Amino acid sequence: SVVFSPDGKRLAVGGGAPARFGEIQIWDVESHQESHSFKVGNDSVYGVSFSPDGELIAFGSADKTVRIISANDGRETMKFDNHSDWVLATAFTVDGKRLLSGGRDRAMKLINVANGQFIDDINKLLESVLCMARHPTQDLVAYGGDLGRPRIYRISENQGRTAANNDVNMIREFERQPGPVCSIAYSPDGNSIAVGNLDGEVRIYKTADGSRSATLKENHGAVFALKFHPTKNQLVTGGYDGKVRVFDVPEGKLVTAFDPVPIKTADKVASAPVASN
Repeated sequence: SVVFSPDGKRLAVGGGAPARFGEIQIWDVESHQESHSFKVGNDSVYGVSFSPDGELIAFGSADKTVRIISANDGRETMKFDNHSDWVLATAFTVDGKRLLSGGRDRAMKLINVANGQFIDDINKLLESVLCMARHPTQDLVAYGGDLGRPRIYRISENQGRTAANNDVNMIREFERQPGPVCSIAYSPDGNSIAVGNLDGEVRIYKTADGSRSATLKENHGAVFALKFHPTKNQLVTGGYDGKVRVFDVPEGKLVTAFDPVPIKTADKVASAPVASN
């Protein structure tokens, strides 16, 4: 999980060692130097997000917890353990006072940032929450899951389900994708979302009516990362084949593709003497 700070000067990277510890690294964008490395929790870290003021970092974990730490010194300011499975995504509300978390238990849980108090699930439990993206200026969240049907929800403190089990906070449901949704992103104006799936296809939709405006098929394998350019009409994708691709939107025309970290195929395997017993 990789995310820029709101001012664009820092990059937070989440990872760790499975079943051992989680790790958050903070990198200085201008100098390309790591400024901090924090060991956090007891398992790998997912779904890293910055608070709107850039002072806090939230993340989920395979240990079923949600944590918030200081972006400056790594001090833990909140821990939430109400999920029953891996937590894969987090998103702060616009005012930074609440946090939304989602994971394999299918719940999107709203949490009070100040004290870690659980407010409520905002959704009906439909599918594992694999990825989330908050609207740039509103308390709306787009999410995708293993059943492949993206949805947009209102981030509301009202109970997300009625006695009839209606999904009262859902405001838009999109067409089913060819496979599980691995990545999702809002455009800077909030008028579009991009959806990447396990089969390598990226679809762009208008949020107002749910209509599809473009289909990008140049990716090979799952698309794990999506990001709209903040000022240009372009979308950047990254995925299983290791390539970063830049597309013009809404036309969906491929502008360029490159390997951010060149991968070379080994021509020969070095052999070393093996001691005999």
